[in-house]
Amino acid sequence: MNVMEALATTLADALRDDTRRVLLGEDVTTGGMLGLSRRCADDPELRPRLLSLPLLPATAAAHAGGLALAGLRPIVLLGGVAPLLEGLAGLRELALGALRSNGERAAPVLFVAPCGPGFGTGADALDAPETALLHTAGLRVVVVGRAHEAVAMLQAAADFEAGEEPTVLLVPRMLLATVLDDEAASPLSRPFGAPAVVRDGTHDAQRVVVFTWGECVDVSLAACDAAEIDARVIDIGTLQPLALDTLVEAARDAGRIAIVHAGPRHHGAGGRAGGDVRRSSDPLSRRPDPPCAATRACCPARASCWRFRRSSAWARPCRRS
Repeated sequence: MNVMEALATTLADALRDDTRRVLLGEDVTTGGMLGLSRRCADDPELRPRLLSLPLLPATAAAHAGGLALAGLRPIVLLGGVAPLLEGLAGLRELALGALRSNGERAAPVLFVAPCGPGFGTGADALDAPETALLHTAGLRVVVVGRAHEAVAMLQAAADFEAGEEPTVLLVPRMLLATVLDDEAASPLSRPFGAPAVVRDGTHDAQRVVVFTWGECVDVSLAACDAAEIDARVIDIGTLQPLALDTLVEAARDAGRIAIVHAGPRHHGAGGRAGGDVRRSSDPLSRRPDPPCAATRACCPARASCWRFRRSSAWARPCRRS
């Protein structure tokens, strides 16, 4: 059994366990694009809870949100990340519902979408379209990094273990054809979406930590072994919201970080993660006080002033003076 077949079985079991769950998506009644709804479509008892969506991705979030507010637990199967971007306006309103109502109108909707290259598709992988989702407040974005965790992560996502906000679970296409063993049935050894140390270097040689996710987890492990680099490798898991406390602690322990992901170097998820970690770790606390026209008396908050976060601006007067 490969990951794709295991996920199809897990979805059928999820619908049997909770009668509130319904499955939405294009062609879900015939198995879906990747066959993830095939087990549900073959079951006469589950088939009435399969709702085919029109070929208009913008309606997916609105339709699922209405069902969620009515008390159901919709699971939306998508052919890729691009449909989420086409319906970004509806997805944004869905995610902001809980924030605007102080948690009283949460919409527990799960979106399952393949990402990255594979199966001759995924041409948008180099553009990393999932980056646009990271700027949607109230939306949780989780990426499967290892094949043997795919089933357990889908189960945890369907149970909304991390909270009842709308959740996007991204499954790399490169993992879907991976053959699983008995380890696939094991539960998660960590909270859903929490960072996981997949390779721990020795304490003395631990000079760099690698942050990665998705299909690049295995690539990072192979690269460290091939180059004989004794580095710690951490699967971030959740891209939104980031577990900054854990990542900053790992970055401080190592002193240097490397971010490995499938996407553009600038303006992508990697750039955003690196910027958040850098700002949260406050690297100026390790440096001597730079020359400044403002004194600590007139500018007690100068350590957090944005002018002192760029070496070329250290000699400029502080904007707070």
